[in-house]
Formats: sequence, structure tokens, C-alpha cells
Amino acid sequence: MITFIIAGGIFALTYPALKQSRELDRLHAKNRGNLRMLGMALATYSSTPNQNLPMGGNTDLHSNPLHGWMTSLLPYIGESAMAREIDDSHPWNAPENKDVFSIVIPSFLNSHFVDGPKQNAEGYGLTHFSANAKLFPIDQNISTKTIQAADGLSNTIMTGEINSHLPAWGSATNVRDPAKGVNGGPDCFGSPDRKGAFMLFADGHVRFIDQNIDPQILKALSTPAGGEPIPQWEQEF
Repeated sequence: MITFIIAGGIFALTYPALKQSRELDRLHAKNRGNLRMLGMALATYSSTPNQNLPMGGNTDLHSNPLHGWMTSLLPYIGESAMAREIDDSHPWNAPENKDVFSIVIPSFLNSHFVDGPKQNAEGYGLTHFSANAKLFPIDQNISTKTIQAADGLSNTIMTGEINSHLPAWGSATNVRDPAKGVNGGPDCFGSPDRKGAFMLFADGHVRFIDQNIDPQILKALSTPAGGEPIPQWEQEF
């Protein structure tokens, strides 16, 4: 009888922590799912003869920002109707496009970032993910064939989670340099728990990168054409 009482007491003490751990694992899994969804959308987008990824953003003749890479993915995440409502002749944040870009798109949010804002002060829908600036330059496409021929798709970071300076998902400047570090500053990649970040690689797999990763390894993983050898380092998710 005493044994059952002790066991019950231990369970009562450990159950809240166990429940919290399981909930955290569920949120992490959903977050990885959203990153994988972005990976599938990017793979479908690039399944053309030239295998180009979207531009990080495009500009008009006067170098003013127009639209970002996430807008290019709308037809590939089941939002073709929304994409058709966008006036491409005006920037994403022009009054003509306000209704569309004010919409919050769950696929562009991090479910682990429970308290993360979903709209900015102007009412535009935000995203909790950003793209590798070296793979998504402004006014330029990078081909997955180029990445594969250099460091390989599985060794090159494509997108990842962010926790500060959250951009609107329509922004034409939603790109960052992973080599600057993880949780290293307001314009770096990073997770809400500030221990690292989940990253989507160019071959579609997702890995967790600890914020204490060797900077040289992180630099190698950030460049699409560095040609550096990449050691075995973290478990794949």
C-alpha cells in the first residue's frame, strides 16, 4: 500500500513536467512540419528545367522593393486564390495590396513561438521564418543545380526560424545570413527558447542547430558554393 502511495506521489510530482515536455515535443514537431512544408513548396517551385529557387525579393526600375520569396510560394501552399488577388504592379505594402498581405498564414508561423506576434503595428501578417540571403538574393535566382554541384543540397541551409525583428511575410527583404550566428542578435536566426534554431536544408530535411555550433561549420553550412568539407555534426529530424 505504501509503495502505491509513494508511486502515486512521484507520478503527481513528475506528471506536470512530463505533460509540458510532451506538449513542447508536439509544438517542435509541428514547427518542423511547417519548415518541411516550406521545403516541399520550394522543391515544387524549383521543379522546372532550370531548377531556380525564388528570388529573395524583386525591385522596380528605381530599386524599390516589390515582393518577397514567400509571396512566390502562395500557389504551392494551397493559396492560389490569394495569389491571384495580388497586384504585382504595386509593392506588397501598397494600399492596393493591404487586404491580402494583412492575412495571417498559419504555415508561415512557428507553432513553438506561442506568444510570438502574428501581425505588426500596421496590420500586416508576420512570419516567424526567414531565408538564407546567400540562396535568396534580391533580383536574382539561385539554381539548386548550382548548390548541388558545390556543397551539396544536404549541406546548405535554406530557411530557418527567427525570434526577433519579425518581418511581414510579404516583405521583399525577408532574408538573413546564417553565418552571423544563431541567437546572436536581432537580425540572426534563432528559436523562441534561445538555445539554437531549427533550419531547413536545401534537400528538404530539418536539423536543430545549437547556438554554440563552431562558427566555421556554420559558415560552411551557410554558403551555397563554398566547397568546404562538412563534418558529421547534428542529428537529422
